[in-house]
Amino acid sequence: MNIPWILGHRGSPRAAIENTMASFRAAIAEGADGCEFDVRLARCGTLVVGHDHDLSRFTGRATRVRTSSAWALSREDLGGGEGVPSLDDVLRVFEGKVVNVEVKADDGDPLALAHAVARSAAKWRAKHRRFIVSSFEPKVLVALRALAPDVERGLLLDPDPREKNRALAALNAVAPRAIHPHWSEGEERLRHWRACGYDVHVWTVNEPALARALSQCGASSIITNHPAVMVSALREAQA
Repeated sequence: MNIPWILGHRGSPRAAIENTMASFRAAIAEGADGCEFDVRLARCGTLVVGHDHDLSRFTGRATRVRTSSAWALSREDLGGGEGVPSLDDVLRVFEGKVVNVEVKADDGDPLALAHAVARSAAKWRAKHRRFIVSSFEPKVLVALRALAPDVERGLLLDPDPREKNRALAALNAVAPRAIHPHWSEGEERLRHWRACGYDVHVWTVNEPALARALSQCGASSIITNHPAVMVSALREAQA
């Protein structure tokens, strides 16, 4: 039976604030093979880890990541004393693990993001079991392909048909190793992508029965908010 990697979605967000060092350490403690997390450019050009373009969901203040320094973001309290970590800090925690670095391009220049990610990959890629760079924005991945063709690229597919079709229109230009569909794409499409030769990293799977079904279809990884639950479910299926 295929046993996919279990990747914490922004760490273990039920155990600690998402995309924080506490959340990432919790995912490792729960037995995850690694994590999926989001990166953005800070004002100083440093890649920092966070999903939203501002911090309002955590602090109540609309502090924009793109116009703040990495140092200032690290001093913000997102909850429990946790600030916004840099990508370097997070990658250090995950040495020897699988990392899926999702590049957010809704508030930044795709080419600048690709340059920053390429530099990071050159520094860190050899220290990880797998180093995957994914994005919903094909422009980032096309630029990354030109800058660092050996870096593993994953094309994220939005459930919205218009956004999904926009991404798929760039499939040949991106030349990804992996497709990253939402779980609602279904088992038939997962089998299709596998038959086409792609790795398939499925997000965000929180039900054990669904995880087992997707693993039987050949999912390469299961991205989840519940690493401990998924680890237990798939180990039981393997036994």
